Parts: sequence; C-alpha cells; structure tokens
Amino acid sequence: MALPLSQAFTARSLGVMWDNYKASLALPPYLGRQKFGTTKQDSLEMRYILGENSQPISLKASNFDAQAELRDVGGFQDIQNEMPFYRESYMVTEKEEQQYANYQSAENSNLANQVLRQISKKPMNLIQGAMVVPERQIWQLLAPSDGVPKVTVKIKDKTYTIDYTTDNGAKHKADHFVEIQGTSDKWNVPATATPLQDLIDTRRDFAKKTGYSLTRFSMNTETFEMILKAEDTKKQVLGITAYNGGIRVRQADVLSYLREYGIEIEVYDKMYVDEAGTTQYFIPTNIISCQSAGVYLGDYVFGRTPEERSGDLAGGNLQLVETGISVYTYATEHPINTHCVVSMIGLPSFEGMNSVVVMKVA
Repeated sequence: MALPLSQAFTARSLGVMWDNYKASLALPPYLGRQKFGTTKQDSLEMRYILGENSQPISLKASNFDAQAELRDVGGFQDIQNEMPFYRESYMVTEKEEQQYANYQSAENSNLANQVLRQISKKPMNLIQGAMVVPERQIWQLLAPSDGVPKVTVKIKDKTYTIDYTTDNGAKHKADHFVEIQGTSDKWNVPATATPLQDLIDTRRDFAKKTGYSLTRFSMNTETFEMILKAEDTKKQVLGITAYNGGIRVRQADVLSYLREYGIEIEVYDKMYVDEAGTTQYFIPTNIISCQSAGVYLGDYVFGRTPEERSGDLAGGNLQLVETGISVYTYATEHPINTHCVVSMIGLPSFEGMNSVVVMKVA
C-alpha cells in the first residue's frame, strides 16, 4: 500500500528521487562548475583576496653584509560581495492530493505511485533550475560579452550587478579583453578573417605581458564554425599549395593544428532558459574565454538558506542536494496544500581573474 502523501512527498524522499532522476537522465556535468572548486559557509558575504600577478622579476644583486632591500610585492584587493538568494516553490494542489489519496485508499499502489512521480517531477525541475545558477554566474565571469567580469541578478523587474572590478572594469579590460577591430578581420567575414592567427597572437601577447600561458579556449559551436569556415583556416591547415577553394576543413585537423601552438579548444554548447523565457548559450556567440594552465580560478561558494536554518534534516522536511541547494517541504492547513521550496545562496569567487582573457571576435 502506498504511503500517505505527508510521508511520501517529503524533502528527504525528494532528495532520493533527485539522485535517481539525475542518474536516469545521465545529465552531463556543467563545464564551468568543473573549472571551479566548491565550498559552503554560513555567512552571506563572499570574500577573497585578489593579488597582482605578473611575470617573475629577477632578484637584485647585493653586497655582502648589506641590509636586504625590501621588495614591493604589489597591491592586493580585498574583494567582498553579498551572495544573492534564489528561491522558488511548487504547490501540490488539493485536486492532486485528492487524486493520490483516492488511489491510496483503494490500495492501488501502481496508480498512486504514478501520480506521485508526476507530482515529484516539478520539484526536480526546480532543482535543475537551481543548478543552472552557478553555471550561469561562472560564465558571466569567464566569458562576459563586454570583457568585464560581473554577475547580474534579476529580481522581478529590477536588475542588480555584482562587480568584481573597480572603475567599471576599465583597467582589467586593458590587459584581459581582445576585440577584433577591423570589419574585414572579424570572424564572421570568412573571406578575410584570420582566426587561427588571432588565437595564436592572443596567447603569445598575453604570455609576454603577464607570464600566463593561455591553453584552454572555450567557445560555442557557432563561434567554432567561424574558424572552420574561414578561407585562411583552410589555407593554413591544408597547406597553401593543396588548397584550391570549396573545401570544408575537418574539425580534427584544425584542433590538431592549434595543439601544436599549445591551444586546446573547448566547444561547449550547453544552454539554459533565462528569466524572459529565451534560450541562451552559457558562452555567448562571438565570445571566447581563454584560461591559463595550472591556475586556480576560484570556488563556487554556497551560503546557508533560510530553509536550511529552519528545516529539520532528521525530521525529513529538509534535504540538501548538490552541496548547497535546499529542498524544504511543509503543509498548510487552509487551504490544505503541500508545498516544496527549492532555494540556494551562492556566488563564485574569482581569484584567478587575472589569468583569463576574453576575446570578442565578431
């Protein structure tokens, strides 16, 4: 016999359902989350230290028995931001509860479980929506369209910006934003664009300036297709003497060519639906995020939600999934409804900000 809804539809049971649901869908991991660590804290304030990074400076010569000269190691920024709060809920209607109760009382466990699965799918969608938040925030830092790392949060009709730079990012953009300027040089002009050389030049110039070695170049398929379609790409990869026009170059050949210059291409096409209902790439078209090898980029920092503070893990009305996403269930007496709340507080730190370059290619 099926359990009463008050026992079957709990945060604890939804947490188990989420693990099974995720496994059944074989959901691939989010690329951005893989690039960052994960931590959790009680405070709402996300704080980290950002140091000035540059090429190593040769040690100065000294006389014996002389006082060592104190080196100015450069400035440090104490970055502090309040982490945003995200929360949505789902309500099991009186009609749904009645339908479940009818099958339960008739001892028709099969139909009761079917109703329960349908009811439980909606909280699963909320959890999936919560998982979008960290990924979206991370790519707002790694691949901003204007080259300025910042996180935007929209609450109803207002948009709030969480800044990671000073002076609106002007100083940061000077060294970490490359925009293809000439009309004929832009990658959406395949007859004259030189995307392979642009990638190689960006890597070389940034290494000379900072000492960082850019190795991972992340983009979506639409941007990668611009590389493949460029006439210059075909000439460089196939060889000028072998190229006579009208040939589509193979992806594998282009990737192999760039590896010889220390460049690994990451094509990332995962998408999400924004607040306006529009489907978006996490990495915008025309934007490339260039990351350096062996650099710690930061952590995704989860905070403690109001539901986590007031819920009861032992009692079953609270469950934590994916480290910091709270699933909370409760019932109201009038109208008689069961509710599920999914909430999270979180924001990425970005200690490795100075090791990243953003390219805008069209």
